[in-house]
Amino acid sequence: MDIFEWGPLLKRWSEEWLEGLAAEEPEEFAELDEEIVRGRWLGFGPADPARMTALEERVRAQGIDVPLPPSLRSFLETTDGWRHAGGFVYLLAGTDSIAPYGDPYGLQAMYEEHLDQDPTEEEVLRAGMWGRALQLSLDSDMTDVLLDPGDVGADGEWAVYVYHGWGGELPDRYDSFRAFMEGMYKEFYRLGGGHSGFENVVTRELDAEVEQARLACQPRPRRRALR
Repeated sequence: MDIFEWGPLLKRWSEEWLEGLAAEEPEEFAELDEEIVRGRWLGFGPADPARMTALEERVRAQGIDVPLPPSLRSFLETTDGWRHAGGFVYLLAGTDSIAPYGDPYGLQAMYEEHLDQDPTEEEVLRAGMWGRALQLSLDSDMTDVLLDPGDVGADGEWAVYVYHGWGGELPDRYDSFRAFMEGMYKEFYRLGGGHSGFENVVTRELDAEVEQARLACQPRPRRRALR
């Protein structure tokens, strides 16, 4: 099984996020923790083997008998937590803070009640997810990031569900933690792109490509025939 190398993506994400914030919200940028700015890193140090073992033991104690998903494991071995995942999650849990969600709002009963007589597998998994999921989001805008040990792919990855408490819609499902993080990286640009002050190395490169394409589409002046 290929293990995803998180370092390049997360380093690029950190650099681009910090540059974008500095351009769009300089006052907020000035209030950032000095360690984040100096290190150009939205993460933390890597989880050591003892922390990983402790997390695995806590997960097994919850009656979960499937191994941790590979992309989450390699992520934690790169950074034990993460700040600013997308636009609505401000802090993702590290090994010490990943814990059962506990379904505090009774969503499982509500979802199960609305299953029809012939529900799809997807609907059954989603309804049961609330009671067995692990919570990954520690600080957010009413957004839960839930890791489902009951929805495991052939590659060992667990599905991730993102539920916005203010949205009134079904949670978004990602096939893996890696897919979730890649989605949050895209969300960072999707939300930032709507602000006139948002700018970083990526937006400048894209603007330059658009300008080149615009110039290439302009009609060339005709040469006057010599008499």
